[in-house]
Formats: sequence, structure tokens, C-alpha cells
Amino acid sequence: MAVDQVCVKSVEDFFGHPIGIGDLHDDVSKDLLSAQTFIPLDITALRIIDGNEIHNLANHGGFLAEDSNPNLMRYNGATDKALRVTWTAENDEIEVQFPPVMIPPDLDDGENVVVHLLLAREAANDDCQVDVQAFQNAVGTYASDTEMGGKTTALTTTDVEEKTVTLAAADIAAHPGFLNISLVPDAHATDDLYLYGAWIEYTRKLRTS
Repeated sequence: MAVDQVCVKSVEDFFGHPIGIGDLHDDVSKDLLSAQTFIPLDITALRIIDGNEIHNLANHGGFLAEDSNPNLMRYNGATDKALRVTWTAENDEIEVQFPPVMIPPDLDDGENVVVHLLLAREAANDDCQVDVQAFQNAVGTYASDTEMGGKTTALTTTDVEEKTVTLAAADIAAHPGFLNISLVPDAHATDDLYLYGAWIEYTRKLRTS
């Protein structure tokens, strides 16, 4: 039987000794420790924050819809069905919050975590930034966390731009824990601001179980 046809139950069975990360092919080790691992952030699950509280039931519990502020709509219902969140120029600094993000077991808390946003603006008038506010807590006695986010760089065109905010490794607690992420745009009195998508990228560590 050819070597590439051997059925191996475990790495130890084939090689006769445990394999460490340094023994693996470079491409494999890079994949195992990649910073490209990501967690999607669902823009359709955002909640509107009013006075540091979720909107009440009279305001549909803060869920976004076509007539909320900000709103959730298709780019064009007839020809382009991409969903996007819109902060209109008249409602320009309203906070929204994603559902809690659970810290994955394979997250390396010794490395930075990066929040990515796909943003655009209506025209070329407002060089708007978005404040990505991030708070984290871990297992143990609950304590109010210190905000550890920051602002994106300013939008400079009407094209969709990828903007990032880095959460420093020193502020990231190990699994198990959770992140809460909110978005607060700067003032943009002339142009509407659009959010098309969001995600988190993190570096993996080797899993032990």
C-alpha cells in the first residue's frame, strides 16, 4: 500500500512520537495560528440605544426597521437588495449595539483583536468617523469594564470603505468571557452614513481539548 493511502488513526501512530507546532509544514502552522479567524457581527441584530438604554417596547424594543432611526433597508428594493444601516443626516449621532460576542476558546488573549466595519457616505461633504465602543467581562465577580475601543479613521470617499479599530491585547481577557460592542457616529449633518457589514478578526491559539 502506498504511503499516501495509509489510514492513520493519530499523528503518534504514523510518526511514532508526538508532533509539535514547529514540526508542521510552514503553511499548516501559519493556518493554525492565523489572525484571519473571524466572528461575523450581524447588522440586522443591532439595537438602538436611547439615553444609554435599549429602546422601550413602544419603540419596537430598539430593533431597526425601515422607519427607525437609524434605519435598516435595502439599497434599492427593485435592483439592489443589499441590506444596510443608514444614519440619516438628521439623526446623525445615535448609538447602536450588537448582541454580546462570546470570546472563543481558541482566541489568543495575548494578541490584539480588530473590529472591521464596511462603511460609506452619501456624498463628499462629511469626513465622518465612527466610534467603536467596546467593553469586556470574563468569568468571576462581575465588574463594570472600562471602554477599550476607539474611532475609525474618517471616511474620505463615497465608495464603501473598510475601517478598523484595534482592541489592545492588554485589554482582552481570556475565554470564557464576552464583548459588548456599540457604534456611535460622529456628527454628519449633510451626508447620510451607511453600514453594510461588520466582523471581528482575532489570532488563534492551539486548542488543548
